[in-house]
Amino acid sequence: MKHIRATIFALLFAAVSGDLDLARAATATITIDQAAVSKWGLQYPATYVFQVTECSADAAVKRRDAATGEWTALPQKTADEFFNGVECVRFDRAQQQAYVSVGFQSSPTIELEFSGVGSATFATIAKYYDGRQAAYTLSNDNWGCNPWAHPGAPWKGATDDESDSYQAALHVCRSFHLPLSIAINSRMAGDEATWRIMQDELDRRDFSWEPAVHGQTHPKDAEAYKIRGYADEILGCRADILQRLQHIPYGPFILEHILTHGYVDEEILRTDGGEFLFARGFNWLDNPASTDFVPWDEQHGIYGVGGLNTKGYDRILEIREPKGRFYAADVAELNAGFDRVRQAGGIFYALWHPDRFRNSVVYDPRPGVDGISGSTLMQHLAHVANRKDVWYVANGWLYSYRYVAQHARVAVGEKRP
Repeated sequence: MKHIRATIFALLFAAVSGDLDLARAATATITIDQAAVSKWGLQYPATYVFQVTECSADAAVKRRDAATGEWTALPQKTADEFFNGVECVRFDRAQQQAYVSVGFQSSPTIELEFSGVGSATFATIAKYYDGRQAAYTLSNDNWGCNPWAHPGAPWKGATDDESDSYQAALHVCRSFHLPLSIAINSRMAGDEATWRIMQDELDRRDFSWEPAVHGQTHPKDAEAYKIRGYADEILGCRADILQRLQHIPYGPFILEHILTHGYVDEEILRTDGGEFLFARGFNWLDNPASTDFVPWDEQHGIYGVGGLNTKGYDRILEIREPKGRFYAADVAELNAGFDRVRQAGGIFYALWHPDRFRNSVVYDPRPGVDGISGSTLMQHLAHVANRKDVWYVANGWLYSYRYVAQHARVAVGEKRP
């Protein structure tokens, strides 16, 4: 009994004096350059992986901005839940890991505090959000470009040919939980009604789409750029978007320039450099090697040009009449392309041009019968969507994550409770 009492006394003394490791809470500080936060926000959550010991059932993580902010408990998620782009923590107790997903908010510094664990050691920033196996990133080009796409038209449903083709595409993608980047032409066929529709869709605040720069018009080469000038076409389009649209997901920032016609020259790169995080290219082909992050262009200060469509959605959908009608062989080709990238742990870059199709065909929800009913695109998106091991992310958010993964600094320490 004397020995037991002595042991208990020693443990109590250690706890009071601070010498017992379990009396401490693990902390981490994440920092990044202020200039990058000011320019691009970097609010999309990146996933920081920590090795944790003695992870109890009530383990938790709090976050705050810098040393003066309020502590906020991070919601906890499990591998059985479907989620993307939210701040949270997921504990993998079998692997003794914590996946902590947080973004920069009001400061270039994030502080984390772990409780209910013996220790927390920073391991890495996950390649993909929440440590997912693969990524799928989707975009549409030309909102506001062409009058036959009915920009700004009254809403009559996603399968009505008189509805705005881009609003229809967005509603379809939202139904599949697929975030979408949409390239905007700010001074063409669109008018006030188009801006109102865009704002209405952003006012849902469901983080379903990312406004991206396409151009004030739609220049195809250097001669066409001379009409308005590179700065007006590109940076002027960004200014139009930021002036007209509010509640842009992850802050009032435009992260991506989607090249019109896929055209690029040195002046475009100089204009884009330091202004956008990502310049997305385009061609009408399959690009099976386009399955990874685009390297950072040190000379111009941007990721790109890259992100070519891994499979040519437009090419496959347009070989049929009417365009986009269901054919089992087309669905199988698209699904196989996605499956290969997913199994290899890559990024599947996808896009189509809604203004090239009739809503009633390309979004036909009926069961597929070759050449009769249904939609190849709808069947393919149903195959792609809602997988818990795939990260679904808009283009610009993908590269916001990448920038943080390559530039954030993490320091781990201990703090008395």
